[in-house]
Amino acid sequence: MRLLDARFKYTPSTSTNIVSTWKRHGYKPTTDAERQARQRRALGETAKESSVVQLDGAKRGRAGALRLAPRKAAGERR
Repeated sequence: MRLLDARFKYTPSTSTNIVSTWKRHGYKPTTDAERQARQRRALGETAKESSVVQLDGAKRGRAGALRLAPRKAAGERR
């Protein structure tokens, strides 16, 4: 169905219920307990198996502050 079709019924966004729409399409919200358990698992795994090196303040201080190049004007090239 297209927007210009006479059968199209417009519903203002203020009249919609996002939660009921998602549930109608099969979304099942997680409980707080499930969310917290997932977060604990994720934090535990990243602390043990992470290949990403996290920089602390001391390491950043030795390396110097991050400096970004100034932005060029719209017409300029790098």
